[in-house]
Amino acid sequence: MHKNRNKNRTQSPIKGITKSTVNLSGNAIGKKVTLSGADTQNIEKVTKLMVDVIRRQRRLWRKELNDWQASRFARYQAEVPKTYLMQELYQDVMLDGHLTGITGNRTLRTTNKDYIFTIDGIKDDALTELIKDKEWFENIIQWAHESTYYGYSLIWVKDFEKGNIKEVELIERGLVVPEHKVLLYDINADKGIDYSTIKDILLYAQFYDNVGLLEKAAVYTILKRHSWGSWDEFEELFGIPIRIAKIASQSETVKNEVAGWLEEMGSAPYGVFPIGTEVDIKENSKTDSFNVFFQKIKALDAELSKLVLHQTMTTENGSSKAQGSVHENTLEEVIYADEKKELAFLNNRLVPAMRLLGYKIPDKAKIAVEKTTDPNDQIKIDGVLLGAGYVLTQDYIEETYGVEVESMPGATQEVKKPDNTKKR
Repeated sequence: MHKNRNKNRTQSPIKGITKSTVNLSGNAIGKKVTLSGADTQNIEKVTKLMVDVIRRQRRLWRKELNDWQASRFARYQAEVPKTYLMQELYQDVMLDGHLTGITGNRTLRTTNKDYIFTIDGIKDDALTELIKDKEWFENIIQWAHESTYYGYSLIWVKDFEKGNIKEVELIERGLVVPEHKVLLYDINADKGIDYSTIKDILLYAQFYDNVGLLEKAAVYTILKRHSWGSWDEFEELFGIPIRIAKIASQSETVKNEVAGWLEEMGSAPYGVFPIGTEVDIKENSKTDSFNVFFQKIKALDAELSKLVLHQTMTTENGSSKAQGSVHENTLEEVIYADEKKELAFLNNRLVPAMRLLGYKIPDKAKIAVEKTTDPNDQIKIDGVLLGAGYVLTQDYIEETYGVEVESMPGATQEVKKPDNTKKR
């Protein structure tokens, strides 16, 4: 099937597979709809197009706990799970700044590494050039890792030629049903493409469970949003002193005039009022009431850090260096697990797909992470070696420490002995 490059693929319902063709393009995958002047009276055709467009519009209103419960109910249906509501919820909760920071922190610790091709454990520079500094490869490793939070990622090799991937695209996660390995025609459809049969242009990534960490994070972010809103109301009520004007006149015109002056004062420290007007400023005597909201937000941020990073001290101030080291070691274990998942995806999914797309990659070739050494640690090791009498080469020193060495100490040089003979 990979030899046919017209992008026609097998169509399948969730249960069973039927042979037909489908084109991976258009607004509705596999159900491309076009309208012309003759179709204006075709109610069914117009309705299908409008409904499909409306369903794909992201709903921007704020998600609450009842939205979280409804999306979980749809996601965990036994026969035909619906993932669109859950993924829409995830997009909303990712607006949280702290959650964005810690998920980005965890992802960058995996993606900001140098991925190389190796053969029998030795780096192959020619093969590494196939993925080095390639935008499509950077997108793939990022989207694959984000499956940790969203549950899964289905990546489409959108544009390519033999031996050259040009562009990749992340398919909307709400159209994917990972339990049945189906890419739905639209969010309410029961049928779609069996993506498990497509090994070259569809890459499925799932690092952990197919629901994702954001299912648990959603509750914390929603509660946190409530606290921010309550704090904002508290600020309006008690943050700014209340100004009360007392006037002798009972005239409604005078009352409205003075009220307008109070409103126009804003944050100005002065105002001009008629004789007989007293302005009384009521300040809030409870200076620590904000802690109710502040401490709750801090607690929710800490819970999010524990959920995503399995610790808190790499994002908050630690109490001691020893505790900070323990937390950093915990995070390193999480990153190591992510790295193994990333390499498994690259070698089991991406590399076979690259071969099908015309890349000449030997069977023994694998993608690995290039090991880099901290110069501060390496210089201690090299010091021990030098102290034991070992000789380090100039190439090794330049490559390890990124410096240019003009000459090496102890190099044999021709030394001219002084001529002590006296001329007569």
